This record gives sequence, structure tokens and C-alpha cells, in this order.
Amino acid sequence: MKKIILLDIDGVLVHHGGYRAALHATLNHFASLMGLDHFDFPEEKLAELEKRGIFSEWDMVPLLLSSLWNDILAHRPNLNLPADLFPAAAEIGRHINGYLPRELIIPEFEFIAGQYPAEAALQYGCFPFIPMDLRVNILSQSRSVNFSQTMRLFQHYSLGSHAFSKTYELPAEVETESFLLTHDRSNINDEIRAKLRQPDIHLAGLTARPSAPPREVDASHFGYAPEAEIALNLVGLADIPLIAFGKLEYLAAQRGLDASALLKPSPVHALAAAVAAFTGDEWAGLQSAGDWYQTGEVKIFLEHLPHAFELFVVEDTMGGIRSTLAAGEILKHSGLDVTTRAIGLTSGSPAKAEAFTQAGIDYFENWKELINSPYAV
Repeated sequence: MKKIILLDIDGVLVHHGGYRAALHATLNHFASLMGLDHFDFPEEKLAELEKRGIFSEWDMVPLLLSSLWNDILAHRPNLNLPADLFPAAAEIGRHINGYLPRELIIPEFEFIAGQYPAEAALQYGCFPFIPMDLRVNILSQSRSVNFSQTMRLFQHYSLGSHAFSKTYELPAEVETESFLLTHDRSNINDEIRAKLRQPDIHLAGLTARPSAPPREVDASHFGYAPEAEIALNLVGLADIPLIAFGKLEYLAAQRGLDASALLKPSPVHALAAAVAAFTGDEWAGLQSAGDWYQTGEVKIFLEHLPHAFELFVVEDTMGGIRSTLAAGEILKHSGLDVTTRAIGLTSGSPAKAEAFTQAGIDYFENWKELINSPYAV
């Protein structure tokens, strides 16, 4: 039977050392402005955020920074702080007087449809000891390189200063190499690639990473950071279709939609990837998923997909799994004979294993265990 396999990038195809290194570099930049050599943000805290459904470093950085500052300001109230993050960091540092929190606590808050987690935290009134103007500047528009100072600094470290300036046509604010190029490493080898490239297997990348627009369209790449393409090239899968954040942004721009509403766990993400995997056409996948999203029409998938197939997703978090499981139900409703199978990879993380267990998802520690299992393709 034909198989469509959707592959997450970070934690699945790639050990995402680059993003983690960029996260720590960004936070340590603020720590330096505060007069600290560094402040430890342990991996367990990041895994806790992922378990809560907060997967993007673009949200993690402002949430972690807000947690640090909120705790400090609770013990140092009534500081007159500017709204700009960089002088605010220096001013907070001048009033620390040796105090630092032992553990950062990020309050619980509900996600809001169509908003990113950092924005939702702002709407729920989290971090009340941070003055409102400064709080808005930390937590708002976490995907806007022109507004968000945390996102802009993070992108310097992810892409490198030269690529940052080329992508966004902005002057570099710090000089750095690309951490994606120096810290990422492939999780798959020739044996795994051979397994994935068997006849009747159709692959696509499914990721929240920034990317270029769909490869079939002739569009400017201004503002589109090719981070997902960098990863596929690293793992030797540069030729497979890819549905990443930049592709969804392009679709959203064409149709007046909110890109965040199309991103996993939305079924739009997996629907687009499934069509792209089988047809080899990213734009066809995006358009068909967009049509379903806007009209509810399901018969459009009959034009692009085989009548019977297995739909797999390999993920390290629940976002892409929820997207794919929901997509499978939509495709069944369209009249297709679809069996959907979700597989988790933990890379040894107890938090990820617990999340998969609670959701009833079969999981493995790494690709070697997976390809030697009954789920092997």
C-alpha cells in the first residue's frame, strides 16, 4: 500500500542544537546587559514548556525572560523602567543587588486561537510586576523581526549576522556565526534514508521552522528565512516537499489569513503536507488545504491523493501529531481509505515520553529503535 510519511525536523530529522544554542545566546545577551556572566536556563525548563505545547524558541525566549524579570521586579518594585528591552535590562541589572531567583516559574495560561503563546500570556495578565509598556514589547508580535527585539536578536544567532542582514535587509546588531550551521546535526544516516526512500513511500517535511515561499511560485524571498531548507539539506533530503512556516505565511498572505491559525496543531498543516508529499507540489498542497480551511469542502482531496494509503507522522511533540490525526479524519470524510499512524521520538527525554504516554502514542527513543520495530517502513 502507498505510504505518505510526514517528518518533523527539529528533534526528528535534526538534533536542534542550533536553536537551543541561539536561545541561550539570546538570553545570555540580556543577562550580560544586566551585568551577569550568564543565567542558567536548564533544559528541563525548556522541556516543560514543550510539554505545555510551547515549542518555538520565538515564544520561549520572551516567556523565560519575562519570568526572570517578573521575579526580580517582585522583589524590587517601583523601578522606573523604559519600554525598550535593552536599556530596561541594564536598569534592572543595576538594582539586582545580588538577588536572583532560584527557579523560574512560568504561570499557567490558556492558549488563544490565532495567537502565539507569548501573546496569550500577555492577554492573560501574566508577569504583572513588569510595567505594561515593557511587558507588551517583550511578549507581543513574537514573529515580527521589526517589532520583537527578542526575535530579532535570536535570528542573528540562528542565521548568522550576514544571512540575517541579507534575509531581512536590516543592519546586523551583533556579529555572530550561524548556530544552525555550527550546532545542528543530522539524526538520520544512509540506512534510514534508504528506508524512507523505498518505492511507494512519499515524504514531506512538516515543521514550524521559517522557510522560503513554496518552490513552485516566483516570489520575493525578502523576510523568508530558509531555516527549514538548511535542515533538509543537512540530512540529505533537500529534494522532498516541505510545508514549513514560510510556506504557510505565503498562503496566508495570498488569502488574507492568519498564518498562526494554519500551523500545526491545525489540520491545515498536515493536509498541505500530505498533498505535497504525494504530488511533489508544495503550492498544490497549500492551496488544497487552504480551500478546505476556507470552504469546508473535502472532495478537493480526491483530486490529489490515492484512494487508499497509510498516513504516517514522525514527531517529537504533540503539535504535528494532533495536526496529522485530525487531517486523517478529514481525509476519511472526503471518501478516502486512510489509516493514520502517529509515532513519537523522544531522544531520551522523560517529559516527551510522558506526553506521548498520556496521549496513547507509540514512541521510540531514536531512529534505530524505530526502524527495527514493527512500525518500520
